[in-house]
Amino acid sequence: MGLPASLYGQQAEVRKQLPVMPLMPSELSAAMPNAVKGWKMKQATAKNTYTKWIQARAIRVFESEPKRKGDKILTVSVKLTDTGRFYPSIQFFATSSTLNSGKGESSARKRVAGLRGSEQIFPDGRKLIRALFDGRFIMEVLLPAGIDDAQSELFINGFKFDALKGRGGKPVKRLPSTYTMRSIDELNPERNRSYQMAIITAKEVQQMLDQIMAVDPSIAEDGDGS
Repeated sequence: MGLPASLYGQQAEVRKQLPVMPLMPSELSAAMPNAVKGWKMKQATAKNTYTKWIQARAIRVFESEPKRKGDKILTVSVKLTDTGRFYPSIQFFATSSTLNSGKGESSARKRVAGLRGSEQIFPDGRKLIRALFDGRFIMEVLLPAGIDDAQSELFINGFKFDALKGRGGKPVKRLPSTYTMRSIDELNPERNRSYQMAIITAKEVQQMLDQIMAVDPSIAEDGDGS
């Protein structure tokens, strides 16, 4: 069965949209769940990534604090990605269903209800909830088997969507020639790093090679003595 014409139209419209530059990793990290009762934060990192477009991604990992000796320690991973509205990064959601609020109409579920996303349950019982917010931010929550709805909602409710809403940015046709890539570790700030990344097209690479060859054609030799 093909997609409805209206959905085809929506996808075409999204493809026409120019992407924007992502938020700083620190800005994205500020919108993440922070203190969660009964859970200890074990990782809080954020960095820029690059796959045909620059993105920002924040990850936090929490471990449960056992109430009784012998209780199994559970791990929850939450992720937030600013895709910059780059279509290949969000096209999965173009055909995704909208999330519902689930049983009980909880306040946490209401926050993601109506957003395009998915809930996937793995063979080992883990559940992955994904949702697209504001047409560019991807929220992901990976829950362990055995966690109850009340606990999982603490993490969904911990995202500060209001800090992201309306952060449209100026559409751009292409990336700048250089961009400062940043990596932050909130629990180990001595590991914070930044570096300049040069961004050039395949055509520019070929032009650079042609210029080098013009100066020293011997570079093209195999040099293997055959």
